[in-house]
Amino acid sequence: MVDNRNTCSQCGEQSIIKGDIVLKTSKSNDLIMVVRQDHGVEKSVPLRPSVCCQCGFVDFYVQDPTNLKISSEDKPINPDFKQRPILESDF
Repeated sequence: MVDNRNTCSQCGEQSIIKGDIVLKTSKSNDLIMVVRQDHGVEKSVPLRPSVCCQCGFVDFYVQDPTNLKISSEDKPINPDFKQRPILESDF
């Protein structure tokens, strides 16, 4: 994807549809999330689409990818989870 979110990565036109566009599942209306599971910790952020009104191309991104980083303060979703300790190199 190009650096400018207003520019289509397919056709190069600055014709991305403005407004809040999200993806939802058809049955539950839940947002589609990007989920990272590591060290027993689960982090998730919503997957966001950008739609070009010129060519119809749909591109996907996460608005704040830093939310997927795991820190030493994060607790495992399973309290009985046992694995190697989180190291600085994991970040």
